[in-house]
Amino acid sequence: MKLRDFLILLVLCVLVFWARLGRIGLIDPDEPFYAVTAQEMLQGGDWVTPKIFGEPQFEKPVFYYWLVAASFKIFGVNEWAGRLPSALPGTLMVFLVYAFTARVWNRRAGLLAGVVLASGLEYAIMSRLMLTDIALALFIAGGMFCYWLAMEDPEKRTRWVLLHFAFGGLAMFIKGPVGAIASLLATVTFSLVMKRPHPYRGRALGAGIALYLAIAAPWYAVMFWKFGWAYFDAFVVHENIMRFFRAEHHSNNHFWYYPMILLGGSIPWMPAVVTACSRAIRSGIRHDARLTFLWCWLLTSLVLLTAAQSKLPSYGFFMFVPLAMIVALALDELWEKGFRDAKERVVVILLSVVQIGIGVAAPFIKLAKPFATPALLFSGCLAVGLVFVWRARVGGWVIANAAATIALVVGALTFSAEHVEAYSSAKPAAERMYQMRRGNEPLVGGIFLVRGVHYYTHDRTHAKMTVIGLREKPFKWTQHDLPVIAGLDGQGAAIGLRAFLKQHGSAICTVRRREWTLYWEKFGFADPATPIEWSGDNVIVRLVDTSPK
Repeated sequence: MKLRDFLILLVLCVLVFWARLGRIGLIDPDEPFYAVTAQEMLQGGDWVTPKIFGEPQFEKPVFYYWLVAASFKIFGVNEWAGRLPSALPGTLMVFLVYAFTARVWNRRAGLLAGVVLASGLEYAIMSRLMLTDIALALFIAGGMFCYWLAMEDPEKRTRWVLLHFAFGGLAMFIKGPVGAIASLLATVTFSLVMKRPHPYRGRALGAGIALYLAIAAPWYAVMFWKFGWAYFDAFVVHENIMRFFRAEHHSNNHFWYYPMILLGGSIPWMPAVVTACSRAIRSGIRHDARLTFLWCWLLTSLVLLTAAQSKLPSYGFFMFVPLAMIVALALDELWEKGFRDAKERVVVILLSVVQIGIGVAAPFIKLAKPFATPALLFSGCLAVGLVFVWRARVGGWVIANAAATIALVVGALTFSAEHVEAYSSAKPAAERMYQMRRGNEPLVGGIFLVRGVHYYTHDRTHAKMTVIGLREKPFKWTQHDLPVIAGLDGQGAAIGLRAFLKQHGSAICTVRRREWTLYWEKFGFADPATPIEWSGDNVIVRLVDTSPK
């Protein structure tokens, strides 16, 4: 790797992934879930069984919790340390993509691939969050790259096959079978399309399987031994099989969901994505086995995730790796040969204008007004890029697009950080609850916020959170060992809440705006002597028993 390329990618990664990484409180509900589990692992000393609120939870394998707990131990329990196990794999991925693309194509394509990947909007944002998907993407990509090298480098085939299986074992250990399924679909499809033999043969295959099992199997075996069918039902059936066949987020379950995620999540590279897809459709991809490999990886993953009924943006995170490389190759060709025709140039210009318009519109949209400054900086950089597009100067366009993402991310965490935190994290509400609390007054939270409030208050109050909701088992699967006040349509909960308040006198409560206005406000439990406060979309209120004595 050339020193210049290394420094360019390093500066980009530092600004996009690491700058002000711990500025925003943990984002509900997922980040507190991982943080509380890792914190309990560190405090309790049980590094085998993930636990939350003292009880085993089986949603994810233990590897990610090890990474977070280790980071907490080294750097302290804070947001920056919690997000390090995502920002670091996100950074490593950029350099891995550079190295592979530069080796298989050329150095400029490698640099473009690294820049496109790092500055894509979804990749930039999610590499800042506590999610298993970033490390999963790194392991899937590492395995796919090793598979290609095993085909292209017969003398070192055994080494590459072993590394391929090692990455596969790590993918299994970080999130389960999705990594193996996605990789297998991609490699088998490529072999069939190109009629090329796969490298899984001979001693390398047996040794690779043994290495895979050595990495992935021991912990799963221990969990099955300790918990038996309870673990099988929770992790295998619910977390994998049922999520494939049953939608947990019904509003996301559409065939166009992931194509839109890929397109929108690629901003500011949306014009280049459309260009790359258009060129693949018009010219085909089978003339270049390397490009076919990337398209087989992307399209089989897209089909797999679209077939799955449960859909979230993070599930498709690993698809941005082959997409970034495909886009980089289109940019490399554009750099070398220019636009193929006037129509292609017009499409790129129009889509660039659309992207600029998104940022310019921010000051006029109520929800986006707090982001006006970073959005306008974003659009300003894209406008400079549009000038370079007009003049067919690809290098300037790439620099301007990367600068746009830096401006948006760093700008949002500088000018709009308080707004982002208020609407995404329970931290401000938890801090206010702690300040309002009198003596041993209990803390009550809605299901969306209870983990975050616990994370930010428990070490200081040692109070056990009470959950308020509409069901006796308010959480979809992992039921937390917390007291629950619940009842259908709020009526039962009102009775339970009244009894709770008679016992304790009062409580500090936070729930989301919709829950408060639909269910709890009408029962009149708000203390008239204490003003109701708001933190973003969360209400903070002291509840008292207002029934006649």
